[in-house]
Amino acid sequence: MVENTNITEESVRFDDPGRPTLAYPSYLGILFIFTTLLVGVIARTLMHWMKTSFPHRVVMFFVGGLVGFCANRYPSFRPLVNVCYIDIDLMLLIYLPTLLFCTSYSVDSHSFLKSLPQILLVSAPGSLLTSLIVAFMAYYLIESSWNFATALLFGVICSPIYPVEVVKQLKETSKGKYISVLLLGEGLVGDATVMIEFTALYGYLAFALSNASQILLLLIRYAGGGILLGVVMGKTAGALLSIVYYDMLCAVTVTLAGAYLTYYIGEKFLYVSGLLATVITGILVSTKKSAVAGDVEQVVTNFWLIMAHATNTVIFTMVGVVVFEKLPYVISVKQVSLIFVTYTTVYCSRLLVYSAMTPILRHIGYGMTWQHCMACVWGGLRGPLCLCLALTVLQTPAVADAGEIFLIQTTGLVILSLIINATLMQKVLKLLGLTEISLAKKANMTNCVKRIMVTRDRCISMLKMDRFLADANWDLVHAGTTIKHPYQQQMSGREGDSDDETYMGYRYTTCPDCEREIPNEPTKKEFAEMMREANQRVLKAMKISYWRQYEHGKISKDGVRTLIQAVEVAADSEDGRVNLEQLGTLWRPKPPAEWLRRKLVDMLATETSTFQIPHTYGRQVCYEMASSVWFDVFIYIVILCNTPVILCEVAIPPPVPITVIHTVKILNFVFYIIYFLEMVIKMLGFGIYGYFDSNWNKLDFFIIVMATADLALDIIDTLTSWDKWRNSNSSVLTATKLLRMLRFLRLFKLARVSVPKIMGYIDKMIDIQLAYGYDVGKGFVTGEQEVCNLLPQLVDNVQIQETLNSRLEADRLTVTRQLGLLQRDRPWTAITVKTRQATTSTLNIMLLDAMQLKEEGFLDEMEYTLLVNAIQDKVQQCRHRGSLVAPSAPETQLRAVSWLQGNERLAEFFLDNSEIINYNNEDILISRGEEPKGIYILVSGLLEATYIPPDTDVKESIPNYEFLTDLKFSEMKQDFIVSGNAVGVLGVLTNRPYSYTVRCESAVQAYFIKMHIVKEAFVLAPHPIMGLEASMWREIGIKLAMLVLPTVPTYHSWSSDRLSMRLEHAFVPCLKAFKIFAVNELMEDIVLLDGVCQDMTTGELFQPPCYIPRTVHRLILPNSSQLLLKGNYNSETKLLIIPAKDADELDIMEDEIDDVQCELVSNASSRCLYHKVLRKLSADPRSQSRRTRPKRRRAVRRVNYRESVWGKRQTSGTSEKELSSKYYKPSLVDFPERLEPTKLKEKQLESVSVTKSHVSSFTSHTDSEQEIFATTLTKNKRNSNGGRDGRD
Repeated sequence: MVENTNITEESVRFDDPGRPTLAYPSYLGILFIFTTLLVGVIARTLMHWMKTSFPHRVVMFFVGGLVGFCANRYPSFRPLVNVCYIDIDLMLLIYLPTLLFCTSYSVDSHSFLKSLPQILLVSAPGSLLTSLIVAFMAYYLIESSWNFATALLFGVICSPIYPVEVVKQLKETSKGKYISVLLLGEGLVGDATVMIEFTALYGYLAFALSNASQILLLLIRYAGGGILLGVVMGKTAGALLSIVYYDMLCAVTVTLAGAYLTYYIGEKFLYVSGLLATVITGILVSTKKSAVAGDVEQVVTNFWLIMAHATNTVIFTMVGVVVFEKLPYVISVKQVSLIFVTYTTVYCSRLLVYSAMTPILRHIGYGMTWQHCMACVWGGLRGPLCLCLALTVLQTPAVADAGEIFLIQTTGLVILSLIINATLMQKVLKLLGLTEISLAKKANMTNCVKRIMVTRDRCISMLKMDRFLADANWDLVHAGTTIKHPYQQQMSGREGDSDDETYMGYRYTTCPDCEREIPNEPTKKEFAEMMREANQRVLKAMKISYWRQYEHGKISKDGVRTLIQAVEVAADSEDGRVNLEQLGTLWRPKPPAEWLRRKLVDMLATETSTFQIPHTYGRQVCYEMASSVWFDVFIYIVILCNTPVILCEVAIPPPVPITVIHTVKILNFVFYIIYFLEMVIKMLGFGIYGYFDSNWNKLDFFIIVMATADLALDIIDTLTSWDKWRNSNSSVLTATKLLRMLRFLRLFKLARVSVPKIMGYIDKMIDIQLAYGYDVGKGFVTGEQEVCNLLPQLVDNVQIQETLNSRLEADRLTVTRQLGLLQRDRPWTAITVKTRQATTSTLNIMLLDAMQLKEEGFLDEMEYTLLVNAIQDKVQQCRHRGSLVAPSAPETQLRAVSWLQGNERLAEFFLDNSEIINYNNEDILISRGEEPKGIYILVSGLLEATYIPPDTDVKESIPNYEFLTDLKFSEMKQDFIVSGNAVGVLGVLTNRPYSYTVRCESAVQAYFIKMHIVKEAFVLAPHPIMGLEASMWREIGIKLAMLVLPTVPTYHSWSSDRLSMRLEHAFVPCLKAFKIFAVNELMEDIVLLDGVCQDMTTGELFQPPCYIPRTVHRLILPNSSQLLLKGNYNSETKLLIIPAKDADELDIMEDEIDDVQCELVSNASSRCLYHKVLRKLSADPRSQSRRTRPKRRRAVRRVNYRESVWGKRQTSGTSEKELSSKYYKPSLVDFPERLEPTKLKEKQLESVSVTKSHVSSFTSHTDSEQEIFATTLTKNKRNSNGGRDGRD
């Protein structure tokens, strides 16, 4: 006892077997893990700051090694690192699902399935071959005491790859996406293969498996069960993911639970490959990414990236601790040398595998070249699975001695692969020629850089106007915001500027005469590369458009998935074109469903459909009886009553009582008579041929013939001594029973009652399928149109741009026509899709508005959550609504026209003064060159509009064609018009001849509103901003603005939905009374729709349609004599004004009239008011002496815009009762521009006298020409009483 007390603390050895186990607190393990994560963050930040490509995992391994070395030298560190020796099963359960699910979830599912043959070819056989080669090397070189099974286990552990570090670099190369998918797929499938091999060998070494049959059964169960479990769990997780659309927490939880439950159930309960099941689950869940909102899916992806980063950080740190704390005595010069031998052997075996497989890999999947194969060989990095399996061996007592060498060699292999392969990957790719950037990529990057720099310059110019930033050092701002061409830096490998313009994607030739630099035409090879690159860029833009439509509720989740898959298939094809034949099957009914429905229709066809009513009285009675519903009901009741008799006769075993025999015979005879009379009545009523035209009658006739034979046997049985009931072995009895069994065929006749229900179900399935196809087609057409508008930004080569534009336009027209024909045949399917899309789009706009209200402070967090939940519930209901929507009535369609919404009075007027006209196929509604005759509102059918450019180039007006998809007026265009659209609106507005022809593509019904009816409607709704004419111009203006504004740099990044919402507040004012139009601060943007105008400052002429720059402050209109152009411009100028936020239209126009810079047309003389006043002042000598007086401040007065346009007597003398009448038609007195010449002259003279009296009464109080003009204009707009007082 005394000796024990003298033992010092320093003499205690923690590795002493006789020492009791110390129970360290669990919080030390948590402290180690989170400290490791924090150190990892610091290390990663430093690496980014130093711009080094050294792998982060290697840094964390050495950090762990440093901690392990300290724990080995200083025992006080050991409690902190004790967590590194946790049970290996627990480690695998914690870390492997995260790594596997993250990789499989991030893989592109379409590319993975396309590359699956290549993946299977290089993963499973490649893993086996690598294991065998490494096993032979280990058996002869590493350790002589190992048997071959142990050496083979070492080879299996060295086989799996984890190429995460090189995938990002590979994606930047040609075909990099497919090569990266191949490597990731090889890693996933290879991991599953290695895990199965490891389990079999591990069981063999642990003596759990003794013969080959047991190993084979284990492999089949392990692999097959893992596949089945992965499919079940993947489908389940995908279904749950589709339910939680907006719920971010539930989406993350579903994927997290799916990954861990799959692995745990497979490994611990079902004893199948949980690793393989987790891989399959991740791939299947990745196919359901579109089932959730885009921001939710991004959160899920980021969550798994964070989990994978944290897992790699902790695993490599733990392995570093174990190696340097527990196994430092194993590390020797020999082991280090053998690490290099193992590394060389592994990659030589990998090179051998790819060399042998290259001839096959070249012709399957996406194909491969030898350069890509070498990139895959070099990119096969080793990862955490190797380390985890080595730790498993280390913790197994049976092979613990070999486990130490396993861990040292495996760790060295992993670290060397990361240091050498990952670090030098970019140089290897450059050496293989895979980093060469195509001319198209260079040119595209150059255009993007130029666009960013232009945006930079615009931003700086705006910031210079900020009073707080005005004195900033703008030279430093320019220098700090100037970026260099990324490809130029990448290829030159230095930061300095380079004069080689080939990096920028352009080559120039200097003209010897003018010394101008002319860009060279690309060669055929370069042109092919540019075309291929442009195709890929267009397809990528289409995918972005589909996703955006899905986010805005314009496509269903199944629809966007179908379109994305079609685009991915097109990206793999040679021509890069979406297969419309394959998509076309979606909006055509399935052939089996059509065939079944046609047969059911034939079954329901009545006998009377192919036979005329007989002339004789007796046959007429039979015809009416056979055609009666009650006759059919009676026959059905007889069949139901006959069924128990047939069952009793067939089922009763002999001997049968005599009473039963006689009863059955009597009933059979009665039923036979009824069926026979039915046949006779139908034959007399329908005739012999008419009777046999029905399949049901053929069946009845066959059964009656068989019943006649059965009745003959009954008669023989009755009249003779032979008893068929007691002779059970008689063949006659067998024939009798067979004949009576045939009577059951009558029961099929009862199925005729359920045929309409079956047809209804089939029709519903067809409608659902066609609605889905219409949804896909509409999304495709919208995407094609959006991409066509973006082509100038996507492609800079004019020839390629025209080729792609013609191809996209042809595809759009093809699908539009097919969708129009589908809507003609089944209008309810199209209406269902349109109604759902309109509802979801509106709800999405409501969500954005709620978000804006929160940002502006109107809603707090709780109120915002309640409001968003209410809207999202409606979104979910709309997405899962399966009922069909019936087409609207024609009256409803007319009321729903955009320029009639909210004006019931006008709608009633048009309904009372128009009619629905039926047109046949190929009829012409509108011919090119005809004068406008009215408006057509399409109710049903499909129209084809063909635009032919005008013979002469008319620049002051737009063509009379309102279905424009671009601004190329000099090219012929074609489009299809479906129901609900109005045709001829621009014609009644401009009175110009039609520039297009409208032909009926099918039978058409349309409202026709004549020209004079429309003109009368203009008088009924005369408001200059919200009237009928202004509303029509507003619709035309918004359509044109959707084409014009995307060309403006400010709106380059705006989506069509955002732009359409911005244009919702736009309006088109009446400018008849304007000569000079002043642009004020309440007008954010202006688009010229029709007519011409001129910048008063610069003299620049604007021709329609075009965007008026924001630098323009005053516009000269054709009414002004200041228009410095020759020629007669008859078209009235129309401007689409986009107001600033929260600005009112009438306020804008009234401020416009208040502005002294604005000039109005005088109703009294040919001179404008300003020059009229100046002329009067120049003639008055008293005004010269009063100019020196001080200025008088003019009071602010609002001006009525309506009075300035139509005059001040518009509503004078009109009672409220007249205004509220059904059809109020203002008189000519209310509109000065419509007066007769004599009356107009009198009014002009009166206006002249009023103006003179106003001027003379106020000249004594004015001191400047500007004050006189403003005061005179104000007085001129007063009411008539004020005018009379002035004259008095």
